Amino acid sequence: MPGPSAICNRSTLLCVKALGSNDRDGRNGSNGVDGWDPAFEIEVPADQRPANELAALKEEALYSWAQLSWIDFGVRLGSLWLLFFVFLGAPIASASFEPSREPLRFALAGGAGSLFAVAIIVLRLYLGWSYVGNRLLSAVVPYEETGWYDGQLWVKPPEVLARDRLLGAYQVKPVMNRLKQTLIGAAALLVTATASLFLLVPQDKDTVAVFTSKSSAGALAADSKVALRKKDLLNLPVDVLDDDELAAAAAAAANGRPVYCTDRYYRALAGASSLFY
Repeated sequence: MPGPSAICNRSTLLCVKALGSNDRDGRNGSNGVDGWDPAFEIEVPADQRPANELAALKEEALYSWAQLSWIDFGVRLGSLWLLFFVFLGAPIASASFEPSREPLRFALAGGAGSLFAVAIIVLRLYLGWSYVGNRLLSAVVPYEETGWYDGQLWVKPPEVLARDRLLGAYQVKPVMNRLKQTLIGAAALLVTATASLFLLVPQDKDTVAVFTSKSSAGALAADSKVALRKKDLLNLPVDVLDDDELAAAAAAAANGRPVYCTDRYYRALAGASSLFY
């Protein structure tokens, strides 16, 4: 009885043999033993057959990254992250955190944003491979004869179903597992970077002191401005003068002019002519 490794090797050879006999143009071998019977898939357009979709996916410049070794795949993702950091993450992060004064926050913010962009691309790779994998493993697949309006369902013959499931199990599932692990790792790094960034912001006492001093100074300036304006608000009613909020609102509405100039009654009361305002 053959061992598991022999069975796996045999299944892989069957996959390669099936792909080799069924090329992407839909032209099948004429040999009845080694070739692939054209009647199996003749009703489905060549570019919509799951095996051909897998072959096309492997030739895509971006989707082919998922087939590489872990080292090559990591190098490409790292280069992509560096590209996003230089042209996207760093400029946006520098607007909130100055690199020379807050290098840690700048690095966390820019790195998290760039990592999020890379995670979106990895998610797109996962969805593309998942789509082809589902069509390979499914016994019934939809296809379009000429357009979206004449969609049909194709029930795979047993020979085609066995071949497609071998391809899905030995060529697509390992790639999907790798992409899934990459997404989980990216999500963990994003959560860690975001949590670190939020934990660092409120613990900076200097920043809190600066904001507090600025707010206190602003409040004192506002109070002194209201007090100064109260003396200059010539003919406001007493109830308005006694209310700081109303006096401040009246002064703001006057936009630097005496408040009586914004009301016809107070203009007349002050003896000001409406022709000059």
